[in-house]
This record gives sequence, structure tokens and C-alpha cells, in this order.
Amino acid sequence: MEKLDGIDKKILRELQGNLPIAKRPFLEAAKKVGIAEEDFFSRVKKLIEKGIIRKFGLRIDSRKVGFASTLVAMKVAKHRIDAVAEQLNSYESITHNYARDHEYNLWFTVIDRDEKELGETLERIKREVEHEEMLNLPVLRKFKINVKFDIR
Repeated sequence: MEKLDGIDKKILRELQGNLPIAKRPFLEAAKKVGIAEEDFFSRVKKLIEKGIIRKFGLRIDSRKVGFASTLVAMKVAKHRIDAVAEQLNSYESITHNYARDHEYNLWFTVIDRDEKELGETLERIKREVEHEEMLNLPVLRKFKINVKFDIR
């Protein structure tokens, strides 16, 4: 586990929130943290290099722009989990993929342009990926999608 100083923790808390819509959003964030913009960038770069910040980007509500998504639970022979996970990771539509200690031991999310493409992707996976059983678990109602870590 990486040891973070107070400034790095403040930076992470600030970046988890919404950056302001401004000509220089990072300057605004740096001001809130209490450091110069150059120091802010330097520290962010180090946090990226250390792997603490894995990705920088925006989040789009895929449903609001017409995309379709689902959660899939798959039952895979234990000795095949790594190979199947690697094969699933080659599908562009799969965004998350987790091994679980459960009868259905591989869980992944699929997002496609629309319901038709999503159905086609699921059919391809059924044909191409060696598995025992597969459950399509579409969203009925979304309760929470956002996560913000309480970094102290």
C-alpha cells in the first residue's frame, strides 16, 4: 500500500469530484488544494506513474445516449477461468470482468450501441466462449453507479 501525504489525499479527493467547467479547471482544483497549478500537475503525474490514479476521463451515462448494457454471470470450469477471462477481455463491448467465488464464477458487463447489438454480442459470446451456463441480468432499475472514496 502506497503512503500518501496530506496534499496527495486532497488532490485525490478533489479529482474524484466534478472538475469545474472553467478555462483552467486544474488551476481551480489546485487553488482548492492550496498549491500551485504546476505542483498539482507534478503530483498528479506521480500518482499516475505509481498506478494510484488508473485513468483520467469523463463518465457518460450510456443509457442517456442510447446505449444498452447488461450484467452477465457465467459458470466456467475453474481450471478455465483465466483463459475464458482473457478471451472475454478481447471483446470491445465488455467493460468489466471479475472472477467470483460463486457457482457463477465469472461476472462481466457488456455495453453496446443498442439492444440489437447487445443481443448479437451475447449470442457471439455464447457461441465462441467455452462455458457451462450463462445468465443475462439486465438492469431493471439503477440505484447507484457512482463511487467516491473517502481518502483520509
